[in-house]
Amino acid sequence: MNLSKLFISFSIIVAVALFSAVFTITKMQELTENTQKMYTHPFKVSNSLANIQTSIITMHRNMKDVVLSPNTLEMIHIIESIQVEENKVYDNFKIIYANYLGNKKDIDVLFNTFKKWKSIRQEVISLVNQNKMSSAITITKNKGKKHIDKLYSQINVLKQYAFSKADEFYNLSVKNSGIHEVIIIYFLSIVFSGFIIIYIIINLLKVNRDNKKQLYLIDQNILTATLSLDKKVLNISNALCRALGINKKDILNTNSKYIFTDETQYLKFENIIYSAKEYKGEVYININDEKVWFILEILPQLDNSFQLSYFNIFLTNISDKKRIEEVSITDTLTGLYNRNYFEIMLDKEVRRSKRDAKPLSMVMLDIDYFKQYNDTYGHQDGDTALKAVSHILSAQTNRSSDYAFRVGGEEFVILSYHKDFTHLEEFVSTLLKEVESLKIPHSKNNASEFVTVSAGAIQFGKEHLFNTDEMYKQVDRLLYEAKNSGRNNFKSKQIK
Repeated sequence: MNLSKLFISFSIIVAVALFSAVFTITKMQELTENTQKMYTHPFKVSNSLANIQTSIITMHRNMKDVVLSPNTLEMIHIIESIQVEENKVYDNFKIIYANYLGNKKDIDVLFNTFKKWKSIRQEVISLVNQNKMSSAITITKNKGKKHIDKLYSQINVLKQYAFSKADEFYNLSVKNSGIHEVIIIYFLSIVFSGFIIIYIIINLLKVNRDNKKQLYLIDQNILTATLSLDKKVLNISNALCRALGINKKDILNTNSKYIFTDETQYLKFENIIYSAKEYKGEVYININDEKVWFILEILPQLDNSFQLSYFNIFLTNISDKKRIEEVSITDTLTGLYNRNYFEIMLDKEVRRSKRDAKPLSMVMLDIDYFKQYNDTYGHQDGDTALKAVSHILSAQTNRSSDYAFRVGGEEFVILSYHKDFTHLEEFVSTLLKEVESLKIPHSKNNASEFVTVSAGAIQFGKEHLFNTDEMYKQVDRLLYEAKNSGRNNFKSKQIK
């Protein structure tokens, strides 16, 4: 190697060494700035106190919602939300106890005050369950509000201490930033630049390994994918592939027509995501002939020109939650909706009917001589007959706007929409024929040799002024008339 090449090589080494030293100083300056920023803000204790305060605000607001809840089902959901926030508070107390530098008795005071609040909440819930709304509201506004204020006051005591410690550490970090010492070391670091370079390389390799590990964990545990604007799968996690029961090689660079759901559900959010807005909602995906429910999140991504570029999607399996919801509104024997859900949906559909100016139809059906059927064939066969009739009702109410309920032992109700009264009568007539065509023997049925049903049906126009209880009674009267006129028939009328 000649002198010129040696000089060039040496110059490169020196340049690299100088660059490494400057890079080190810059990083240390950033470290000092970050340290200052870190101590400028309250650390774990104050953050946990803020989280506790947020949870208390949420719980207090939810307690107001408990008092104002329109039905038992919604109240149960609100109470569950309160429990979730309470668990968060206890988790944050653990953090505070582990990190608080002051007198732990200060924490004990706040902790015990929070625990005592539960008895006030339970008292309010008990009063709501007893329909003593006035008393519940009074406690919430007075005793409950005073207790909340006391909690806030005790939180502030802990916060002030945490902030004072933050200021103390901040002043220390500014005083001992070590910038001048670093500058002196800078000149000496040229000699050891090679070691610094090796150190940086080792750390970069370590960061690279950590990043790969994080990406691996995401790939194995997060249900996510990236899709182009034409819905081509650019990337997909192995976790999502396993959840969908597909092979990664088979789906990459192929088109997912409806973004892993079906056309009906996709149409609900297509316009949203193509307008570069985020979407989050519940969807189901048919996997191995089973309907699996997910929360679908779609995050449209923009390029440097703020133009829509691609989509990131995330899925969270909520099938267990859905099953719990279905159990709460479903009759366990027949699989139809239960009486509680009927009362909820009747009120909802009446409002929708008036809002959309669409006539709502209510059909009430009763199995003829069902007590005699049970006495003759036994309750096990009676349950089988109920399931068979329910299957007919379910099959005939397969539109999204149709609902079939079991509201009593052998009594059923259907809520549906028909374009006119004639179609309603044809619908009910079909139901009666379909049930009798099951040809379930019933020797005690005076209307037929098989199991049959009687029905009452009314089409309520948008101008009717009945409340839901009166609507139910009106249809029940028609069912009673159908029974008195020989059974295995129906009575109907139109109320405009």
